[in-house]
Amino acid sequence: MEKLLIKIIVLIVSSLSLSSLMADPIETNNDEIINRALQYYLVENREELIREHDLISSEYKKNNEAKSLLLSMLFHEFLIADISTKKIKKKYSKLCITNSKSALTSSKSEADLYAVLSACYGLSAESNLFKAASHGTQSGRMIDKSLVMDSKNAFAYMIKGIGDYTRPSFAGGSKENGNKNLSTALELIDKHDNSAGDKKFIIAIANFHLANIAFITKNKQQALQYLTNSLRVAPDYKRALELSKKIES
Repeated sequence: MEKLLIKIIVLIVSSLSLSSLMADPIETNNDEIINRALQYYLVENREELIREHDLISSEYKKNNEAKSLLLSMLFHEFLIADISTKKIKKKYSKLCITNSKSALTSSKSEADLYAVLSACYGLSAESNLFKAASHGTQSGRMIDKSLVMDSKNAFAYMIKGIGDYTRPSFAGGSKENGNKNLSTALELIDKHDNSAGDKKFIIAIANFHLANIAFITKNKQQALQYLTNSLRVAPDYKRALELSKKIES
């Protein structure tokens, strides 16, 4: 994730600001843009993410050669799909898959983009019964490609871990593997000097899913510890707050 977010946001910044879509990349605060998008995600403010996505989409239609806009659209579609209900998840995961494939043809960030494509296939499988099996399989293939290209990619390990434990066992799901890969993501992120927003995202999300695995396996105390770690860096993280309340009720 450390590479993906930074590369996508740098490309976004080089061509637009959300107010004018004409910002000077030197004068634009990258961390501010990253933190705003991720904060919308963590508190599940889908409306703001969609609003910003639509601005970018409108601009991309005017200039479909602008790869920075394409990558920005992909980033927003991924976030929107992940926090949405079935109908919206289906729509934006489909857009994300389409745009990820287009971005892969011209980007050097292939490991990161394959990880996003894996996540989007997984989200599509969740929201589309008829494509659940095929897109679930594709999700696994894409994340394996990502890790072959970059075996130290924390974001890829996080996506792999989430996919591992959320898939049913007959489709290769494994809580043990999910726990292992999510823990690896945290170990990798701890070894790198990442931007504040980027690091917060990985720590919060990975710890939440580790907490969810612990909760599912009836280890409430361990789940609460992971949730404490998650909420320490992202106090407004909606999913972590809701799970914490559920455990303590």
